[in-house]
Formats: sequence, structure tokens, C-alpha cells
Amino acid sequence: MKNKIHYSFLLCLTVIASLVLLSIPGELSVGGVSLREIDLLADIRQPAMDIVSIEMDSTLLALDTTSVVADSIETKSDTVGYTELACPKGTTCVEDYGDGPPALAQFLEALKETKRSGSTLRIAFFGDSFIEGDVFCGAFRDTLQTIFGGRGVGYVPITSNVTGFRNTIKHRFENWETTSLIERTSEAEIGPAGFTFIPRENNWLEFRPSRQRYLREFNTISLFYKSLDSAVLHYSIDTTTASTALTVSDRIEQWKYQGKNVKSVLFEFHPYDSLMVYGACFEGSGGVYVDNFSIRGNSGLNLNRISSKMFKDFNRYRNYKLIILQFGLNLVGAENLNYAAYVKRMVRMINELKRSFPSASILLLSVSDRSVNDNGEFKTMDAIPLMRDAQRLIAKQAGIAFWDMFEAMGGEGSMVRFVNANPALGARDYTHLTFKGGRNLSWKLASSLLFELEKYEHQNTQMPDSLIVMRP
Repeated sequence: MKNKIHYSFLLCLTVIASLVLLSIPGELSVGGVSLREIDLLADIRQPAMDIVSIEMDSTLLALDTTSVVADSIETKSDTVGYTELACPKGTTCVEDYGDGPPALAQFLEALKETKRSGSTLRIAFFGDSFIEGDVFCGAFRDTLQTIFGGRGVGYVPITSNVTGFRNTIKHRFENWETTSLIERTSEAEIGPAGFTFIPRENNWLEFRPSRQRYLREFNTISLFYKSLDSAVLHYSIDTTTASTALTVSDRIEQWKYQGKNVKSVLFEFHPYDSLMVYGACFEGSGGVYVDNFSIRGNSGLNLNRISSKMFKDFNRYRNYKLIILQFGLNLVGAENLNYAAYVKRMVRMINELKRSFPSASILLLSVSDRSVNDNGEFKTMDAIPLMRDAQRLIAKQAGIAFWDMFEAMGGEGSMVRFVNANPALGARDYTHLTFKGGRNLSWKLASSLLFELEKYEHQNTQMPDSLIVMRP
């Protein structure tokens, strides 16, 4: 029998060619009559993706973990007569409870200037163990530095109990006494990050850069201290060894070193009896820096134990444009479901921060999800949504910005999903994040702030700019 299988192949080609010919583009007209678009292949055709144009050096978009894509931008009219950008689908947007100008106006104006000229902008990020070790702040800093520039980790404490897993700086120390808002070991005045570090005999302190991008060398090194009597700093920076007398003062002083591509820093202090050290900072020139002020066990209320003078003295050098507050995990529990007193005290504390940092905007993050074992099943603690609502009320009464981190995680049961993800985004204590979880959630915060910048620019120019949306 003659083989006729090739007829089947010819028949398939004929059918496909017919479908293509019968697909009429929408712009076609015959004899002045427009023909309606017919696309018989529509169900199998892949839609095209539009790419957002971004007025930015293309080298900043060479991200190894993010890409820039387009989202639909909705607009809505307001009473002034211009259109306001609506919150993009899938974004947990910042809630503005400011009275008058936008609550983030000072930060957004500074961010615009950094975007335009490459000026320096600093963010102070106060929180508890949730941001410890740069699990959250590290990725947040990296995202902002990718877009706006900046090379350096910013503030680093003198001692730390997380040096073993923090990956944004290499850090060793010996013979230091640490006192903090949570663990008071001396009567020394608490420093601006919630710690004071007191050198002891044979003290030493070493820093080395991380291997992470933007953190691979030290260029500007600062030490913040208060010396009530004469003291000398001995330092070794790469192959250079020297000593310098520290300024005697009852205010915070700064020792500063300008270098290039520094790979090793070693400090020693002598004599040390009247010396208090508050931290070190590592920065480049220009761009965004995020100072991580995490204190394990802090509820946020303890910040009122740091004097306004201490904050103002430190801010002479740092000039923060945004204060981010992340607290709440240390207060939630099955026995505590009434947060009226917490609201009142936090509002009072935030109003004090406003006076201490008059040039900074303040953003309060809600509590994240936290799960507990309920008869063999992990589920969101009953107190978490109540704390989130209390924190929103704090923002309203204080007139600041608010970001619902609980909602950004995914709401009820999200920590369980984070823990069970592959790779895991949440730790097995169902409270903290892994580094991948920190990158996931911090990107959402960065994306929300970038949208606020876009909305701010839109409102001021009446012309919508390209919306920057980053994907993890």
C-alpha cells in the first residue's frame, strides 16, 4: 500500500495558513469600510509586555535579583483639579496621615534631590530583632543604593551578638562593656542607637568589608564618641598605623577618616576610663544610606529614654531625612489584647522624635505576621491584627505615615506560608525572616516608597513620570 502520511502534514500546513490569512488586523479597511479585527489565534498568542522607561543610568538596572517591568497605572481625580496616581494593583501602599503636606514630604523632597544630583540621604531604621543582623535592612539598603547610588553599610555598633550571621560587614571585637535600653550594665548615658559601648583594658575593634556589592570597600570611616577626659585612638587602616588625640567634650564628637578601597580597619583606645563610644559608620560619597538601629526585645517605648539632646547631637552629623519605626512583636501575646495604653505612649514618643529630628519624615511599620502552635496547627496569633490596628491608630494620632507590613506579607497565615516556602522565607520560630524573606518583604517596602516618590513628583509637576516597579 502507498504511504500517504505526508498528506496529513500537508493538511496541517493548509489549516494553519488559512487561520493566519483569516486573522484580520483592526486597522484594515476595504472600499472605505473598516473591518472588525478577527484573530483566530488569539487564544494561543502571547501578550506583549511593555517595558517602563526610567530616567536613570542604565548600569543601575543591571540587577541580579530584580527586574524592571510595567504595571498598569491608574489615575483618579481630586478636588484640586489634577489627577492623582492610584495605588498599583498588588502594592501595599503607604497610608498618609499627615496634616497638610504629605507625611513623607521631607523625605521625598530629599530623595528627589538625591535622584537629581547624587546628594547624600540617610535613613534611620529603629526596630527589634525582626531587623537584627541586617536581615531586612540589608536588602532594603541594597535596593535603594542600586537606584539612587551609595556605597557603604552606614552605622555599625561597636559590639554585637549577631556578628556570626550578619553578612553586610565583617566585625570582631574584644574587651568592651555594652549597655543598652534593654540591658543596663552601667550608668552611662544611652547613645542615639540605643547602645553605649565602654572600652576596657586591652580593648580592640576590627572591621572588614563584606563581599556584597556596594559594600566591598571602605571609603569614609567615622567613629562617634564622647570623651570627658583626654583619650587617644590608635588605628591601623590597611598598612597605615597612627594615633590621634580625641576631642574632650560633653557632646557627641566625630572622628573621620577619608580613604579609598580600604580593606581592613583596627581600633584601640587608651586610656579608656572616661570614654563612651556610640558606633562606627562606613560610607561612600553621595547616595542613600540606611542605619540599622535594631535592639533585641525593644517595644519601641524605650526610645523615650534616649535624650532629645543625644538625638540632636548625633543628627548634626547624620541629618536624617526618614525615620522608620518597626516594633510590636515583643508586646503581642495571648494575655495582652488591649493596646490603648501602648497607643498613647507611642504617640507621645513619636512626637518627641519629631522634635528631635525636625527635618525628617517618620514612617511607622505595622507588626509583621507571627504564628503560634494551636493544637498542632500553626496559625496567626489573635493579637497580631489587633496590634496592627493599634499601630494604624498611632500613625493617625501622631500624623505620620503608616505601612501595613502584615498586609504586605499576605495577612492571616502568611508567616506559615513564608516558613513553608521553598526556599524558606520565614524562620522556624514563626516570628523572624530568613535573608530571602527579608529581601522579599523589604523589596515591597522599597516599591511602596518608590511609588510615593512617583506620586509626589506627579502631584508637583502635573505630569506622570515613569513608575518604577521592581520585582524580586
